[in-house]
Amino acid sequence: MEISLSSHLFAFNDIDESIASLFVRFGFSSTELWAMPPHFPYGDPAEADRIAGVLASRGVRIASVHAPLYPDVRTYKKDRWFSLSSEEEEHRRASVAATARAANWLSRYGGGTVVVHTTFPAENWYPHRWAAFLSSLNELLAEVPENVRFAVENTPLPSGRVEILLDIVHRYPPGRVGVCLDLGHAHIQENVLNAIRASGERLIHVHASDNHAVRDDHFVPGRGSISWEKAVAALREVGFAGAFTVELRDYTRGDDAFYKSFDEILDECRRALSRILDGSR
Repeated sequence: MEISLSSHLFAFNDIDESIASLFVRFGFSSTELWAMPPHFPYGDPAEADRIAGVLASRGVRIASVHAPLYPDVRTYKKDRWFSLSSEEEEHRRASVAATARAANWLSRYGGGTVVVHTTFPAENWYPHRWAAFLSSLNELLAEVPENVRFAVENTPLPSGRVEILLDIVHRYPPGRVGVCLDLGHAHIQENVLNAIRASGERLIHVHASDNHAVRDDHFVPGRGSISWEKAVAALREVGFAGAFTVELRDYTRGDDAFYKSFDEILDECRRALSRILDGSR
């Protein structure tokens, strides 16, 4: 497994030298870019290349990109979110176009994995939203070069169950489409170990964060109730060799913040990963 850090933790910050230095300081040599402007302006190739250069200068490889979920991170609570399974054709096409821009940038930068979600909202998945998502994925595969593969992520919604994802990914070549298993989402909705084993050989990407099986908290592993040692053992059992991407939330914000700095979060995270992955104490 390759241990990667999602820039989700820094979504309300610009990716500058101070952020890039955190990757090196805490031993992360690859990242998943959270493609939500202005944090990562995937629609501006020159600025996106500049940010990639900042990371590359620190030895950080861009392994994956999370497809855009909303137009702007600053207004995400009031924006209409992108949906690859929208029943409104204009909205679906806009969502495909946004995802394609991010994916094509990654292709030009060397390729990798683009993580996509099935649907927002969750209602009425079959048959229309299901068909819309397949149409969107077909269009993306036709438009985006083959050095990019798509990982369909499970979500704590009926349309995001692993069995739904497998129904989708088995329709496509393994080299182009696979499963992104979010372990926190699986802990809320189903069973982490069963989800790993069910995903099996189609599992190409993992999102790792913790919770107490109620909310999608994006805690540091070990702060919730996921059995991480068992989860890692199951990943090794199925031969998972992709990116184990730590996807944390910024808990330095607000009056009652859990942490005072990113350094505190990442120090706790690195110690947890050493314990979970290497068995060190």
